[in-house]
Amino acid sequence: FITSTQPRNPNNNPNMSDDANGPFTTNAQDQENVAKLKARLAETSSSTPKTSTSSTNNKDSSISSVSIDNGRHKYVLISAESPSDGQERYFVVSKKGATYHVNAAEPFVEQLETLRFGNIRVTGGGRIDCNPETKTMAIFGYSYGFGLANHAISQSVVAADERYKHYDITISNEGY
Repeated sequence: FITSTQPRNPNNNPNMSDDANGPFTTNAQDQENVAKLKARLAETSSSTPKTSTSSTNNKDSSISSVSIDNGRHKYVLISAESPSDGQERYFVVSKKGATYHVNAAEPFVEQLETLRFGNIRVTGGGRIDCNPETKTMAIFGYSYGFGLANHAISQSVVAADERYKHYDITISNEGY
């Protein structure tokens, strides 16, 4: 199913949720870490040099647009400009054990920076429940720190990945 309803917080508490990963879904430290990452990306996005060399092209294609751990985990949608041609690319990243969305984002952002991608932005987040046995994937929810990801973009990025072409991929803005 695909829905377009707004995210909700059933407890009406910005620091709590009935999340399977524990009751705390954000805190002041998480919000500070998100703010630091956003500020760093905003500062570096304008200063990242654009290059177009064959070695950059090889590096550009060496990073997958999809990095999803099996199970139910926090995920982020990241956009960045390719160092080889300046074209915008999207990346869907979930990480087992990521306590907060920033924990899923930071290691991948560092990879993109190393490969000289420019204008890197974490556009939002949510959850991904990936079940390889049933070949199903649910993309849903939102991130307190990064906001609601455009799950339709995430769905299309994942569906374009050869590893997930036979998966039933659903999206919803409901849940957390």
